[in-house]
Amino acid sequence: MPPFLLFWLDYWNEFHIIYKNKRAMSIIDKIINGKYKSSYASSFWMDDFDTDFKRESGVDYTKLAATQRAIGNFVNIVTGKQIPVVFQSSDNSYTDGEKVVIGTKLDGENFDSAVGLALHEGSHIALTNFDIFKNPGGGYAGTLSQTQLAERVMLRGLDPDLQMTNEDFAVIKDLLNWIEDRRIDFHIYTTAPGYRMYYEAMYDKYFNDKIIDKALKMNEKTEETLDDYLFHIINFTNPNRNLAALERLRDVWNLIDLKNIDRLKSTRDALDVAIDAYVIVNKAAKDAEQQQTQIAAAGDGSPESGDGDGDGGVDVGAEASAEAGEEASNGIPTSASQSQLSEREQKQLEKAIEHQRKFVNGTIKKSGKLTKAQASTVNAIREAGTETVQVATGAGDSDIVSTIVIKKFTPGIVAAMPGLFASYSDDYLTGAKDYAEDVLRSSYRTRSIHETDQAVLRGIVLGKQLGKKLQLRNADRSLKSTRLETGKIDRRLISQLGYNNANVFHRIVTDRFKNYFIHISIDASGSMSGTKFRNALTSAVAVAQAASMTTGIRVQISLRGTHTFDNSGERAVTIYVYDSAKDKMNKIRTMFRYLDVFGCTPEGIAFKSIEQYIKADAKGDECIFVNYSDGEPTNVRGTGYYYNGVEFTRRVVNGFRELGINVVSYFIKDGYMYESTVDNFRRMYGVDAQFINPESMTEVSKTLNKKFLEIAI
Repeated sequence: MPPFLLFWLDYWNEFHIIYKNKRAMSIIDKIINGKYKSSYASSFWMDDFDTDFKRESGVDYTKLAATQRAIGNFVNIVTGKQIPVVFQSSDNSYTDGEKVVIGTKLDGENFDSAVGLALHEGSHIALTNFDIFKNPGGGYAGTLSQTQLAERVMLRGLDPDLQMTNEDFAVIKDLLNWIEDRRIDFHIYTTAPGYRMYYEAMYDKYFNDKIIDKALKMNEKTEETLDDYLFHIINFTNPNRNLAALERLRDVWNLIDLKNIDRLKSTRDALDVAIDAYVIVNKAAKDAEQQQTQIAAAGDGSPESGDGDGDGGVDVGAEASAEAGEEASNGIPTSASQSQLSEREQKQLEKAIEHQRKFVNGTIKKSGKLTKAQASTVNAIREAGTETVQVATGAGDSDIVSTIVIKKFTPGIVAAMPGLFASYSDDYLTGAKDYAEDVLRSSYRTRSIHETDQAVLRGIVLGKQLGKKLQLRNADRSLKSTRLETGKIDRRLISQLGYNNANVFHRIVTDRFKNYFIHISIDASGSMSGTKFRNALTSAVAVAQAASMTTGIRVQISLRGTHTFDNSGERAVTIYVYDSAKDKMNKIRTMFRYLDVFGCTPEGIAFKSIEQYIKADAKGDECIFVNYSDGEPTNVRGTGYYYNGVEFTRRVVNGFRELGINVVSYFIKDGYMYESTVDNFRRMYGVDAQFINPESMTEVSKTLNKKFLEIAI
């Protein structure tokens, strides 16, 4: 290697080592000194997804569900566990060792801190030993004095006479919670750097309160009491901390040793430190109380260093200020007499302290909650894999269309989004008599569901016929060639070697069909209502049934249309109603009766919203995209002034072909067709555009089978 390259290599290695060490120290400095700079971390992935869930008619459940799933994914990634994340339905959010509960008010600046809090609580589930708060014999104890925590205190000799009260154990619990928070936050902060901004936002909200900063600077809370010690300990992460504010505060600081908090490997380690810290602060508080008692007994009602109202605390003086080191150098006053908080500020301070204590105890109140019905709706939408996908229909930022993709067709989603399906009530799905009787009175709905059932049955019958023709895929075709000069020895010809016949080898060639992935997209716009929609379902069901009788063919069926969600404007919606890799044919028999038309024709916008999923689901297999439609694309919310649905759909379809996706597109004709409509359909789909009679499913089956076999061969 040339000398100049060796020089630069050595320089780079040295720079990398220095940079790495400085970065590590920077992380520790941020954790310890609270040097947080928080901008919206969510802006990296939510640029086009606002967190304003409120609508004129209520709440945007699709966004709530998407956010719940996103936060849940964050928690699962950070913790490495499948931890449920649910919206609260009571006053408090909490972590019980099994799930994380979040509030619904996640708008604006509250979003990042809410994510950080969810990660914090999730990391407790992953790293904290909740058995500490259980009875030694198992099960959660009624009081703290009956927990493993109390047992550990006694084993360390702190309570030989069993005189400690629940209040005493509560102080140890607070210390443990705070130390455990620092342990797990440091672990997550250093092992999951991508989530640091969420943690910083959380600390900014719950610990870096301006009134807390002012109280620390003005040397408030300096009485030698347990409460004042806890206040200063909880704010050790605040850069305005004053270790000289209380007599034994520096001893506690040195004991906890935040710079080396990663030395604590378990909750038990954190508990031991908490117990030792309690010994220090409890002794300091009792000594101060005893001293006050002696002074009072001597007839001196108050020490000269007091300020007369009991709020000033001790006079640490100039000597203590010098001893404070970094705190004194930061310009923090060390005498309570130098400044005082106003009455209003005192109330603010007490409120902020209570806020911090609730955080430490895991009882922080979250804003916003759902009713039981709302929670059921959001859970149904989330469990259906509902996602918001942004589709760029033009070059500008204003040409972004927000679409909805529902990945799973479940009874819950039918109940949650009644405008998309033939059934309008969860009671109807579950067979509730009172509502079922009302439904039966509707002759239209009864007839519609009955006719859809008949269309599905026709598709199954047709599919079985088609499946028999495709069953040849199940058999391998092998050709054996013998008497070759090379290959494997044919043992039946070995005897001919004595007759100078060297051609005793054979070769077997086995032909197998490729695996195929077929995605069928059905136009579910209002113009497809009636016979056309049911015939399209019949055809799709026939393909699914045929594929179920063969090997190596995966079939997906989706519906597309538009829908208005909570007065937020009409959006393109795609619903995955069947996937042979996950569903059985029984789902088609029992659930397809609820399929119905909805909205207008989004065409290319809907295709683009699922393009990424189609390619991913194909997994490298031969891919066929089958389209059923009867009209031209319409505009939806978000399209620009110059949006042309026909041209955009043509570009999307051509993009499919470039990705290796074969396209088959059927125009479901019904009576007279306008020439312009025919021309536009051909422009969108080119040579793959075909016009069929919806009343003749034979045409559909023949063309599909022909296309399928062409690709197979």
